[in-house]
Amino acid sequence: MRRALLFTLLGLTFAAPPVSGQSLFGSQGLGMPMDPMGARARALGTLGVGMLGPSLSPVDVASAARIYLPTAQITLQPQWVDVSLSGQSASTQGTRFPQLGLAYPVPSLGGTAVLHITSYFDQRWEVQEATTQDFHGSEVPVTDVFKSDGGVSTFQLGWAHRLGEDLSLGLTVGSRIGSVTRRFSRLIDAEQVTGAAPFGTGGRWQYSGPTASIGFQWDPIQAVRLGGVVNWSGDLKAEPQPGTSGGTVTFDVPTEYRVGASGILTPRLALSLGMSFADWKASNDFLSSEAVVGSVWSFGGGVEWGGPQMGERNFPIRLGARRSAMPFTFQGENPIENVLTGGIGLNLVPPQAGFVGTVDIAFERGSRKAGSLSESFWRASLTFRVGSF
Repeated sequence: MRRALLFTLLGLTFAAPPVSGQSLFGSQGLGMPMDPMGARARALGTLGVGMLGPSLSPVDVASAARIYLPTAQITLQPQWVDVSLSGQSASTQGTRFPQLGLAYPVPSLGGTAVLHITSYFDQRWEVQEATTQDFHGSEVPVTDVFKSDGGVSTFQLGWAHRLGEDLSLGLTVGSRIGSVTRRFSRLIDAEQVTGAAPFGTGGRWQYSGPTASIGFQWDPIQAVRLGGVVNWSGDLKAEPQPGTSGGTVTFDVPTEYRVGASGILTPRLALSLGMSFADWKASNDFLSSEAVVGSVWSFGGGVEWGGPQMGERNFPIRLGARRSAMPFTFQGENPIENVLTGGIGLNLVPPQAGFVGTVDIAFERGSRKAGSLSESFWRASLTFRVGSF
């Protein structure tokens, strides 16, 4: 692990142009934070808690209590990123699947069983540096490549329970899963150095650690919904796999708190707001006090209009904005992500059909900046949800 992190620091010191990956901010700390929200929450700019209507959401564990059909949901998320690092620039793109969920209501017990597999931190990035190396008095072109692939995900099982018409509670327990492979390669111009072979070193680490969430949804009056979630994490362990030197490294992951509220402004217009907080602390040499931001706040909100009507189906329109701090510093500065959001919901099946088929689409235009690194991006999210008796 220490060797892989050294490669990362060397790569950023070289100010190498990015080649590919989700974000170079993922080279810091545990990686790029991955908020596993569906497209509706992203289009509204909220933090995914306290939204109106039933939903299958890993960040709002009580929201599934009012799902009355066995339901499956998956979110697909392509993005396009323009990166600038120390005056050099490049563009990259990629697609990820931040959320997969299943819900099975049990009417006799008054609640819904849920399963979620979600992304947590992304560590997919690559940088390279073209330079020269002295070989027996001659300067020979070489290319150094620093590559990381993988990340941390979460597996959760839970239960969302209805307590009357106005209150729901939810609980999930689970584990962090995933792995990361990091490698440094030096490519030498074989035409100038006879018999020169590429050099490479690196390793692979497996992640594990317990996690649990508890939350509520409460409708104090008919037109208002409040929600809150506490996401607890035990120590996150990175264990070297066979062939990788070093021992297991443990990271202290903080408890995260989320709150949200939604209200009906008019019969066809609703407002949603949300915020989250987590306090990151130093864990060890790999996650020192200089590497973590400390208190991390995120705020967001937006409006949802009922949209055009086609028979008994409507197609809601959503607009919002979100500002999110990131937990790990870059060159001593605290990165901030600012996003403008929008989207639409496609209710593909009329209510009397006996099953549900919806597609939510979100578009985000955002930016991130810290030190000499800045990124601007377009991000789309598509959430497909189907349910049937």
